[in-house]
Amino acid sequence: MTEEIKEEKLDSIADSFLLFFPLFYRKFLRVASSKKRVNPINTQFQVLAIVMYSGNLRTSEIGRRLGISNPNMTPLIDRLIEKGYAERLSDSKDRRVIKIAISEKGRRFVANKRRLVRNEIKKNLSTLSIQEVLTLSTAIETFKQVIARVGNGL
Repeated sequence: MTEEIKEEKLDSIADSFLLFFPLFYRKFLRVASSKKRVNPINTQFQVLAIVMYSGNLRTSEIGRRLGISNPNMTPLIDRLIEKGYAERLSDSKDRRVIKIAISEKGRRFVANKRRLVRNEIKKNLSTLSIQEVLTLSTAIETFKQVIARVGNGL
């Protein structure tokens, strides 16, 4: 592949991302709730999910993974602690290091949101044929592998 063709393909991919993600959000992540549409995948959910699946993390590491600056992370973590979803813990190896841990209430919050979103996505995809589901599944796995090679991955 020549550099010119590669550059054209990268432009096309970038344009696709710009169009794909808002469409993906509208189609799958805005869940019907009474008469209005709500976003179940908010930043609080993302923070809790990262901590739930990765273990206790420093605030700066959570922010790095989400692309949120440290000054913006502090009030976000404070709100999660106020709601009882998370807590600050001293690191056992270095008491100066504070890590964020998810509480049982936070785990239930993540599980409920995940179930809500999963059900909505499944409902939206239920009109696909088995072949389309298999094609989509393969495409997503390929996408995840490629993204894992770019930057810090998923």
